[in-house]
Amino acid sequence: MRFLENTVGRKIVIAVTGQLMAVFAIFHLLGNYFNPYSMKFPDIGSFIWLARLAMLLSFGLHTFFGIQAELENHKARTGPYALKKSISTTFAAKTMIWSGILSGVFIIFHLLNFTFSVIDESFQDNYAVALGYTIGLSAVCLHLYHGIASFFQTMGWNSEKSLSVITMAGKGMALLLFAGFICIVVLNRV
Repeated sequence: MRFLENTVGRKIVIAVTGQLMAVFAIFHLLGNYFNPYSMKFPDIGSFIWLARLAMLLSFGLHTFFGIQAELENHKARTGPYALKKSISTTFAAKTMIWSGILSGVFIIFHLLNFTFSVIDESFQDNYAVALGYTIGLSAVCLHLYHGIASFFQTMGWNSEKSLSVITMAGKGMALLLFAGFICIVVLNRV
């Protein structure tokens, strides 16, 4: 467990669990459009529960270590910076903790709504829920906007040559996911 005792190890856990959830989001979007859930596969029930457990573990680790990293960064700052100049950062990078918290709240609401049917409101019937979904999806995709490309940096898999391509690919994937999920909300409201 020494791996988790240092900042780099914890950032790798954050990056890998985030990437697993991003891949899940891609398959979730495809599943919403092509509806493989309606196909009858033998033993798909156990696969779904295995995937849910993997996502729950990823979500928990990502959240725990993400908040821990933010608290450590905040604690390390003893006062305001003498010179606050961002060389190359984005709004998405600066707001990762807030987009992460909003994403977490949205994901929990979404699970309570669709997976566990605890909340009996949907965006098809309620404009406030549709607005909530729009805000939640915006937070998720803003988080992914920075997070997807950050994964490659954390893993050390980028270079000066590849950085712009990786950054654009991350941004593009986040925007595609946003557009795809928002279309579901909008088309079900019409």
